[in-house]
Amino acid sequence: MVPTTRTRIDRVRASAGIIQLALQQIEDELRGPFHAEFLAETRRELFDEADPKGGVLGSLNQLLTTASMAAALTALDGEDSEPAACAIDEAAAFLLDSAGMRLHLATSTLHPQGERL
Repeated sequence: MVPTTRTRIDRVRASAGIIQLALQQIEDELRGPFHAEFLAETRRELFDEADPKGGVLGSLNQLLTTASMAAALTALDGEDSEPAACAIDEAAAFLLDSAGMRLHLATSTLHPQGERL
């Protein structure tokens, strides 16, 4: 592995570690008693139907979309990289289409007025 690659993967690992710590902090905030309004606002930070590309899921969607484009351009010793790129792109779409909407439905059930905060 060339030094430039090692530096890049080190930065990726450091960034992923920061993300994991941030998600742990959110998880810790969700422990214990809280009001439905708090859950609605927390959920909105993860996914906001009015701005699907915003929030945590939107950022992760963008990251996976970028990874998909990179995979499509990657040479794989004679293999077609399209299946890998397509799978990553489908995972990105799943985040917003399925996971995001399920979060929205859960919040609507727990706090029907939550969308009007």
